[in-house]
Amino acid sequence: MSVEDELAIRALVARYADAVCRRDPDAWAATWAEDCRWDLGGGRVTSGRAETLDLWRTANAKYDWVGQVVTTGLVEVDGDRARGWWYLIEFNNRAQGDGTLHLGHYDDEYVRTPDGWRFASRAMHMLYRGAMDRGVVIPLPPRDTRRP
Repeated sequence: MSVEDELAIRALVARYADAVCRRDPDAWAATWAEDCRWDLGGGRVTSGRAETLDLWRTANAKYDWVGQVVTTGLVEVDGDRARGWWYLIEFNNRAQGDGTLHLGHYDDEYVRTPDGWRFASRAMHMLYRGAMDRGVVIPLPPRDTRRP
């Protein structure tokens, strides 16, 4: 496994979480391979990038904001395919004023494409889901496109 491949996959996971936090459907969709599969749990499974993006939009529609924090992860690369395991914390808030805290685990498969590493599949395993105090919401500033 090359350090470059591992770093590229770690950057892919970071771009995914950044797109979730910024609610950027184009950036989020760009992390997926065309023939991807997403298992969000609860029987919600997609096939293909367009269907995956539709589920993401539906899942996010009920929240005013989402903050996804990727904590720890491992990557194993084997040629043009790879696997990874990531733990994450997700803070979700709805307009009704209630919030939900998720602690989850993603099992990933990656594929090298002409555009770089992309998710071939992601399967979410919820470890904890519970109420969260709404607190004070401070919106993210616009992304400075001059910086990576």
